[in-house]
Amino acid sequence: MVQRLVLIGCYVVMGFMQGYQPVAAFAFGAKNEERFHQSVRFALKGALLLTALVEAAYILLAKPLIMLFNSNPMIVNYGKWLLIFQMALYPAFGLCYMMTITYQTIGESRYGLFLSAIRQGLFYVPVILLLPRFLGITGIYAAQPVADILTILVCILSIPAMKRIASKNMLPGSTPPAEHEAADE
Repeated sequence: MVQRLVLIGCYVVMGFMQGYQPVAAFAFGAKNEERFHQSVRFALKGALLLTALVEAAYILLAKPLIMLFNSNPMIVNYGKWLLIFQMALYPAFGLCYMMTITYQTIGESRYGLFLSAIRQGLFYVPVILLLPRFLGITGIYAAQPVADILTILVCILSIPAMKRIASKNMLPGSTPPAEHEAADE
């Protein structure tokens, strides 16, 4: 039930990003660096705002939302806390998804794939397997926030490279990334 609720919030952000990608791709393809960076800033602000709003609504309404799925008091209590912890650093999802889309847009699809896998795959899976062994139920609750902290760090460290790669590929006379890949084969 918690995952269903979290996915609803994800779909909102994903829809916003589907509107962002063609705008950024058009600016990138046209080598309009100013417009590209404007669209990146707008998408980042929008993604963070959307995820913060979803986060606030879910945290404030955690108990009634869980009660939509189950009325057992014990399940509602566990579900409420799990939802609160799942959403504690939810803007990490918005940041990571925006960075994934942007890296794909600038022709760095492998790094975009890496970014799309880190939050729930590379970080969450090991953390959810390890933390409960040491912290019990608290480890289950803390797994997503810990994975989100690691995700935020990777994404923030990836921003300078994204700016550098995008700017380099938008210089007059530079070859678009798709042509680089064709030339490499």
